Amino acid sequence: MSLKPKKHSDQRQMEEKMKQRESKMATRQKLPPYTLIVCEGVKTEPLYLQGFVRKINRQYKGLTKQDHIVVYGTGRNTNGLLSYVDQKVESGEWERFKRIWLVYDKDDFPLDHFDNTQFSAEGRKNSRIRVAWSNESFELWILLHFQEYGSDNGREQYIEKLNTYFAYSKTREDLFEVVSESGSVKEAKRRARKLYDGFLAGGQNTPSRMVPATRVFELVEELETYIAAACD
Repeated sequence: MSLKPKKHSDQRQMEEKMKQRESKMATRQKLPPYTLIVCEGVKTEPLYLQGFVRKINRQYKGLTKQDHIVVYGTGRNTNGLLSYVDQKVESGEWERFKRIWLVYDKDDFPLDHFDNTQFSAEGRKNSRIRVAWSNESFELWILLHFQEYGSDNGREQYIEKLNTYFAYSKTREDLFEVVSESGSVKEAKRRARKLYDGFLAGGQNTPSRMVPATRVFELVEELETYIAAACD
């Protein structure tokens, strides 16, 4: 028995369905993975990072109804941050997130708490958790948008110097916009990497002993890849 050729209209419908299927697959590949940025603080870090993340999520607004990158401020100390995330993941509440970044500072917390957060997170096999700490505080990352800095003088001097560039406040809603427009994210990444790599080159890889230093540049570099992908 011979097979009848498909009608032209039927074939066109099949081709259209194939195109739609391919388009959906391409969209899924283009979208960033569900990413959660968990901040120890509830002010400076979330305010800066939310500004960055809003910029990314706007790029994908036409492709998805749900934000793929979320910033969450906890107000918890460094020692409890990783345990808190583990509990949320195990309960299923944060199961959808394929990448989770921990953003936290050294500040006045015990050295072993600060160090163990990184060692515990990165010591796991196939862990979805990454760290973006600052020693001594997140203000170092902000300051690096404007200048080189290599002195171990702490948060107060970071803030003093920031105020020579703009009116700094921990609760400033437009923090990301002000910093990225009057300073340079590109230079902040370069300067932060220089500080961090300098310690590694000298044989020092214990976070509490790497001061001043910050790994926020690694998080920012990843976020920037999502902006670039949206523009392709």
